[in-house]
Amino acid sequence: MQACKGTETVSLKKILKNVCKKSRLLFGNDVRAKSGTVDPDEVRPGDVYFALSEDDDVLEESVGLAIHHGCSAVVADRPVVGIDSLPFFILSNPAEGFAAFCHAVHDYPGKSLKLIGITGTSGKTTTSYLISGMLAEAGFQVGLIGSLGIFDGQEFHVHSKPDQIPPDQLVIWLDRMAVNGCTHVIIETSSQMIANGWLGGIQFDAVCLTNIRRDHLDFHKTVEHYRRSKLAIFKYAKKKALAICNIDDRISEAIVPLIDQPLLSIGIRNQAEVGSLLVERSSEEQTFIITAGTEAVSVQTKIIGDEFIYNCMMATALGIGFEIDIKTIVRGIERVENIPGRMERIECGQNFNVYIDSARTVDSLAAVLRTVRNVTAGKLICVFGAADYHDPEKRLLFGKTMETLADSIILTAAVDRLNFETATAICDIGKGFALRSGVRIMPERAEAIAWALSAAAEGDSVVIFGRGESEHSEQSDTVPFCDRNFAKQWLYENQVCFV
Repeated sequence: MQACKGTETVSLKKILKNVCKKSRLLFGNDVRAKSGTVDPDEVRPGDVYFALSEDDDVLEESVGLAIHHGCSAVVADRPVVGIDSLPFFILSNPAEGFAAFCHAVHDYPGKSLKLIGITGTSGKTTTSYLISGMLAEAGFQVGLIGSLGIFDGQEFHVHSKPDQIPPDQLVIWLDRMAVNGCTHVIIETSSQMIANGWLGGIQFDAVCLTNIRRDHLDFHKTVEHYRRSKLAIFKYAKKKALAICNIDDRISEAIVPLIDQPLLSIGIRNQAEVGSLLVERSSEEQTFIITAGTEAVSVQTKIIGDEFIYNCMMATALGIGFEIDIKTIVRGIERVENIPGRMERIECGQNFNVYIDSARTVDSLAAVLRTVRNVTAGKLICVFGAADYHDPEKRLLFGKTMETLADSIILTAAVDRLNFETATAICDIGKGFALRSGVRIMPERAEAIAWALSAAAEGDSVVIFGRGESEHSEQSDTVPFCDRNFAKQWLYENQVCFV
């Protein structure tokens, strides 16, 4: 997040008042501008400088530098001593002000689009793909900003962290999608984006809340702050925006009375507007019934698991809210046969099951292992790549979960090779194993996956966790490694297990 240069000249005072009624002009007069930045080194004459520093000394220095470079106004969360030579605005979250400013100077490209925000601890990517498939089946042109990349309506673009995309880039993508003829845009919205105020200027037409569990404590510090950040997404929804919540999720159910938008609920255990009943599940596919009011329709999917059914229900609820007929909704869901790194089945003719999943939370890990356990006649072999999670309790729970649900566990690095952080993570996860039986530590990821595949017999299942769809090292983008490609290559080269 650095600089934003638009085509529209806007009133800074008006923009900031729209962000927060309590914003105020400390001294000077309102300014009209069409460019701004959060980097004092990037300030050009006439730019608005949005100061983000939490340190008083750094704030004073950065504001002085911005003024020296010719900024037309400053927006900060507190006064700076000795600065009174130009308009100075006080705003509790300058980053949110910068986000709103970016959208305003680009004439709000999102206003011509139906914006759908998806947030939650898990299931965002899967839900976004299902909604995309459903909308495409209904004849709409869809743009997508998510953790797998960005689809601008014509081309797919790989992005380092698209679910944490800063506002100066987000507005450019929305503008491109509008130009490319998109009618709907799906935005995976991370808790970091919400907490940072990066959604300023966005007005969602619908918000999907998949679930709220435990995650990202390295950023949020406490579970309570994480939960509040997730719920704050409704601040960026239109008054009549459609809200969709999973009321089988304890935290989501508790906040339903606080949501002031039209709401559709989904649930299997609790009575909801959209429900579901599993009919049959194998290692390769599942069939279930989705119910909505008096309608009930059968759905058959190549991706298996209860979590996937919840994602399908959420897509269905959104489709109903957008007045799409349920048969079209189901066709759209069924056209999504594969999502990279989300219960992704690897089929190379072997006589055992192989799945790849990202599973970055304990609940997701448990859900995947339970699903695979129920469709496995033999052993369940789990390869777990230990990323440098900064939550020691989470590491411990990973270990306990795997020991409970898997027969054989191989702990390895989530990156191509071991580093200090992942070594520490492996040690902490290992502490979660009470008996430590059936646990191997193999630092080299390729070696760990190869061992798991070679140990599998007919009727067994191998689940590979830790990287999901990623094809590059977290240590070096020049050393590609892809679980999917490696597993396929190994299976094709070692045909002893083929039927």
